[in-house]
Amino acid sequence: MSKSKNELKSGLPVYLTYGQLKEHNKNQLGTYKYKVKAYNDGVYKVIEYKNERLKTNQKLTSFSGSNSDLSEDEKAIRLEESRKQNLYKTKSKLRDYARNNYFDKFWTLTFDPKKFGSSDNLRFEEMQKFLKRMTRKYGKFNYLAVPERHKSGAIHWHMMTGYFEPVMVDSGHKYKNVPIYNCPEWEYGFTNVQNVRSKKKISNYVSKYITKDLMDSPARRNKKKYWASRSLELPKTFGIKELLNLNIEPDFESDICKIYEIEKKDFEKIISMSEANF
Repeated sequence: MSKSKNELKSGLPVYLTYGQLKEHNKNQLGTYKYKVKAYNDGVYKVIEYKNERLKTNQKLTSFSGSNSDLSEDEKAIRLEESRKQNLYKTKSKLRDYARNNYFDKFWTLTFDPKKFGSSDNLRFEEMQKFLKRMTRKYGKFNYLAVPERHKSGAIHWHMMTGYFEPVMVDSGHKYKNVPIYNCPEWEYGFTNVQNVRSKKKISNYVSKYITKDLMDSPARRNKKKYWASRSLELPKTFGIKELLNLNIEPDFESDICKIYEIEKKDFEKIISMSEANF
């Protein structure tokens, strides 16, 4: 049994080459057909690309040097493409954080407009202060806090937390028969706290709040776009070059890729069958 297969079964996936270890380094520098994310809940997300992709991170060429001859329109196009890529990567990272870590509460935190201004930086600073204060009082906990810009232009926050039990008060209201709580320790406005019912849905829900507007905000240039605790872990990710015998319907399909969500034991069976038929 190869090292790759042993590591896969121990939950520590690596680049898979179906026993061809001599190709390992070559594959790392080459291309891959599949990208796999192994989540802590035992689910493997398999992304099958229509076209092979480079394993190295490909960054857009800067606007200096050889790009000095580009027209203003060409520079604008490249800048817009770079911003789109950054937005996609940020959304993907948020989904992975939300999916791969323990969270049991979902928060909506707003500011009282009569007491607090609408400055983006102010809203970020007050949120950071709240998180630091809660950490000092209750100890370290999991959190992922993402801003959303309201139609009024002001920012409020959506947050997921785990291992965190602050003071809560039953609001007397329910959403889909689930109680809604308020947290009096949020001193800036209003709170809505509910128990997480589906991490998969919440992970997609949280990522949609990061928008192009927030990413490109002059007030947040070169600054944090969201707050995440250092305790959070991203899923193990690896690439597979060879074809897999999936033989199942994808959960999502586009012109770029197909996405499958597979239980770990079923993924290992697919790998074993692919090795046997290689």
